[in-house]
Amino acid sequence: MSSNLNEIGPEEQDRMLKLLRKHSKDLLKYPNVHRVDVGFEFKGGKPTGRLSIRAHVTEKKSNRALPVKDRLPTELDGVPVDVIESNPRLELVNRNAPIDPLIGGLTIGNTRATTVGTLGAIVLDQNTLQPLALSNYHVMIVEPANANDVIAQPMTANAADVIGRLSRWNKPLDCAVCWVTNRTWETGLADLPNGPKGQAFVRIGMRVTKSGRTTGVTRGIVDGTEAGGFTIIPDAMNPNPTGEVSSPGDSGSVWIDSATSQAVGLHYAGETDPAPDKERAWAKSMVQVSEKLGVIVFDGAAISTVGVGGFATVKARTRPRASCSLSIVYPSGRASRAKGLGKATADAKGWVQWSWRVGTSTKRHNAGTGHETGDPVRAFVTLDGVVREVDHALSGNPTTDI
Repeated sequence: MSSNLNEIGPEEQDRMLKLLRKHSKDLLKYPNVHRVDVGFEFKGGKPTGRLSIRAHVTEKKSNRALPVKDRLPTELDGVPVDVIESNPRLELVNRNAPIDPLIGGLTIGNTRATTVGTLGAIVLDQNTLQPLALSNYHVMIVEPANANDVIAQPMTANAADVIGRLSRWNKPLDCAVCWVTNRTWETGLADLPNGPKGQAFVRIGMRVTKSGRTTGVTRGIVDGTEAGGFTIIPDAMNPNPTGEVSSPGDSGSVWIDSATSQAVGLHYAGETDPAPDKERAWAKSMVQVSEKLGVIVFDGAAISTVGVGGFATVKARTRPRASCSLSIVYPSGRASRAKGLGKATADAKGWVQWSWRVGTSTKRHNAGTGHETGDPVRAFVTLDGVVREVDHALSGNPTTDI
């Protein structure tokens, strides 16, 4: 139902989001409105390709059935206002399937709960580059939240199924991570072995893909967005086997840009109405989720927090047994001579890692003149002859060198 939809440009989307911020509070005051966003207008259950401000209601009524004061405007600042009937639900079910090594798209749950969702992806801790399993708050957390809670895959009492304990969470963004301490892991997704590669902001019209524990791999088109998240409808050019873009149990799946494989969203709900023209999924912004949880969606190379006087790490992946090397350039332009840098060989799975100590005399440079914390620490990683650069701000209590 959506083959004629094209991805819009970032400037046009930003213009629409600015307009949404202007009117969202007033629109949310209308009875029955549970969400507002900007996206494609719908007529007769099908997207027209025209952009609109959208008011999502639990039940759509004709103007004749509403008092005049409860009738939504037909346009705002020359932009049409579309009323969409939608009823998202958190998607949890009681089903399990053990898989090793851990990858995204598998069953996951809190051992104190009776429901399960999806392990969205394995991500890395921003400070240490240690692995974390990402999913929804409503999948991993039993309230009141307890950092001692055990997360398992599948969700059983068997010690062999334990992943690790909760690390951190955020309820408004419906996201949480647990440490992966008891299992081997990979960054791929079930039936999408390459997995997500980094992250990006979503755009209306973007074609996206997810791997969920219930519906498996499904594909859709982003039909609307607002500050913290977006919605997805089925992609008629890539029909889903069941017709559903998501179903109960898919909560926690990661949506990726079908063109680039960059992670763009964390799935948390689906439409309750079974009618095909009402099918819609709901996701939170991956950029915001990653920032709030302090995690990295791995894209081939990553650098940990770099603190004065502490240890720092670079982790990368390439061809198994490939020759690699690492050089570090500090904000002053000085190349590090620390032990632990230089040549290395990737292991049998292609992973390679370096750790070194940052000198206590390392200084910031150009702080406040473009970067709040000054120029970053730059890591130049040579992987099988190809050079990658990753960087990180210098933290700790360095002397500032302007």
